[in-house]
Amino acid sequence: MRTITGFLFVNMAAADLLVTLIAMPVSMTLPYTEMRWLPGILGNITCKLVSVSLHVSILASILSLMLMSVNRFLGVVFPFARFSSFRRAKVLTITIWLCSVIAMIPAAVLWKIEKGEAGGMHCQPAFRDVFGDYEKGMRVFYTYLFLAGYLIPLLVISVLCGMTCRELWRQKKDDRQRLSIALEIIERHEARKTTVRTLVIVTAAFAICWLPSQTYHLIFAFNNDLHRSLPRYVMFVCFWFGHANSALNPWLYMLLTNKFITALREIFLGSYSTAHIRSFRTQSSIAANNTSVRDTSSRRSGRRKKRKSLLEEQQEETPV
Repeated sequence: MRTITGFLFVNMAAADLLVTLIAMPVSMTLPYTEMRWLPGILGNITCKLVSVSLHVSILASILSLMLMSVNRFLGVVFPFARFSSFRRAKVLTITIWLCSVIAMIPAAVLWKIEKGEAGGMHCQPAFRDVFGDYEKGMRVFYTYLFLAGYLIPLLVISVLCGMTCRELWRQKKDDRQRLSIALEIIERHEARKTTVRTLVIVTAAFAICWLPSQTYHLIFAFNNDLHRSLPRYVMFVCFWFGHANSALNPWLYMLLTNKFITALREIFLGSYSTAHIRSFRTQSSIAANNTSVRDTSSRRSGRRKKRKSLLEEQQEETPV
């Protein structure tokens, strides 16, 4: 698992954990609290922290997917190029989270505690204070969120995945002509194909799960009358669909990645599992070698008996 793809999956897991710890509790209590918040400086800090963490985690997840697609594209289309400056796990990790934080600075500026219509302090975006007009502020921010955190990255991932799949198909047709090293080529091709398949499925799950939430944001920004006419539970269901992606991702990793299953088994079962597996493989290898030796010796013995019988027949048929 110590590969660039593995580190990027870890970044996605960290983003999903952030959603689980911060966004989900807030979303579950939203119908009952109406985002009522603590007053004072502590309330402002926690309000900004929760809103920024939610948006940063979503963006970090999709940026990890985008960099995975870039890495797989470079590995397939330029297999002999190293790209050492790009393929550094620490550099990519810092880049993902730093870009996510910088891109979500507007959320830190907009969200703060304000006095609600029904009284009490509420954590909500102050569009009127920043843009001068509440509706204009909603349209600008949610359009920016839709483009930067959903549509543009998904378009980049789709284009790169399409080009990667086309290149894999072309390589597969060319590799059929190289029979001398066919086994090595087939194994490399299957490994790449598995990685691309995992990336496509995880990306599709992200796109499907977050589409209702992003669509509802646009409805909220551009058609507030439709938002008011919809039942309240529609908004919560749309948001919970997005949060469900964080619960779905680990299962997709386990079901689609053999290395992930092996690493998880070793983590939970410890060294005994690894030693047991290695011992089993060694015993299987020894048994296979012994079987091969027995088969070889039996074939040789059969050839000797056949030659002996043929010689006897020839001696019987030869006239004295």
